[in-house]
Amino acid sequence: MINDLLQMRVRFLRQAKRQMVYFKNRLLRILRPLTKMENRLDGERKLINVGDTVKVRSREEIWSLLDDHNRYKGCLFIDEMYQHCSNTYKVLKKVCYFFDEAKQKVCKCEEMVILEGVLCSGWQRLYSVSCDRNCFFFWHAEWLQAVG
Repeated sequence: MINDLLQMRVRFLRQAKRQMVYFKNRLLRILRPLTKMENRLDGERKLINVGDTVKVRSREEIWSLLDDHNRYKGCLFIDEMYQHCSNTYKVLKKVCYFFDEAKQKVCKCEEMVILEGVLCSGWQRLYSVSCDRNCFFFWHAEWLQAVG
């Protein structure tokens, strides 16, 4: 019974958080016009490969790419990823397929990479205990700049 109550709490809070994020982003976009990224020209963008050193774009640049649901081409940029903005990392691996636990299926993706040493802390506000999985974040190539 306690587990059922916790699950109901998580479902309610998750949905409420999604709605709050959506409305906050809608309001911010109305109040502040979108800034265009001057250095984001497709012809000049370098391809990112395994072993390359990359810099995560600034918070403002990434935010300008995201939609009202904090997504870019379907890829979610979560709050915990903002702490890595403007930092430099090495590309560990390219991601072509991943298992989506919510949809319970294997999904294909493009222009996604995993950065070396950038892991989820496992701390979630919706749960009473933290997660111990240590998952990698998926980074879209548009959120990164090749260094050098």
